[in-house]
Amino acid sequence: MWIRVALPVYWLALVVATHYPRVRIPGEIPQSDKLIHFAAFAILAVLFWLFMAARAPSWLIGLALIAYAGLDEYTQQFVGRDTDLVDWLADVGGIVVVVGVLEARRALKRSDQRDDRR
Repeated sequence: MWIRVALPVYWLALVVATHYPRVRIPGEIPQSDKLIHFAAFAILAVLFWLFMAARAPSWLIGLALIAYAGLDEYTQQFVGRDTDLVDWLADVGGIVVVVGVLEARRALKRSDQRDDRR
């Protein structure tokens, strides 16, 4: 299945991107990277949820990704980047929104299937 390739490729790209020494961009808008953090971890959450949804409850998927986001943010200090709580909160926001929406969608499908059987 495509997800078995997409998840590790994306995750590796994310690790490289978050641990590559930061390049300063002239004219960069302060705090503009928070949207990038949100989106990057939202995409990771979609891929991880698709891979793990049948194997683990959504709360565990979210918790694992939140822990990983914390580890990712913490280890950036060792490669010349900064550990930033607000970056981690943006990561968590992307994870929580995606896992919440996907779980709600799954619950609605289950509810519709139960209604169809009646």
